[in-house]
Amino acid sequence: MTDPLRLPRLHKEEEAAEILDTSKATVRRERERGRIGYLRLGDRGVRYTDDHLAAYIEQRSVEPCDTESKDLSSSEATGSPSGRRVPLGAEPGSTERLDRHAAHRSAQMILKKQRNDS
Repeated sequence: MTDPLRLPRLHKEEEAAEILDTSKATVRRERERGRIGYLRLGDRGVRYTDDHLAAYIEQRSVEPCDTESKDLSSSEATGSPSGRRVPLGAEPGSTERLDRHAAHRSAQMILKKQRNDS
């Protein structure tokens, strides 16, 4: 005799939202953005398994920072002038290529001479 197939428990969108402690709209948005897995069962709509919800929670998990291993002097932590200075503005080459083109087009539009048609 073979072991019976164990099917996963299926949750409706409302149930998934309750499990994740969020709104139904947020669950729908996350599904549409491809951030949470789901099953589509014909005309019955979308269903979520426990594995889908657990994977979503795991992907959203943020580990704490390890501040003890960093050697922060008091001046760096408080931002006093004796600490390391952070340069202001963008360094050459720090702007992505697409952003540079957008910034250039924006500057051209802003600085373009206005025609007087009057």
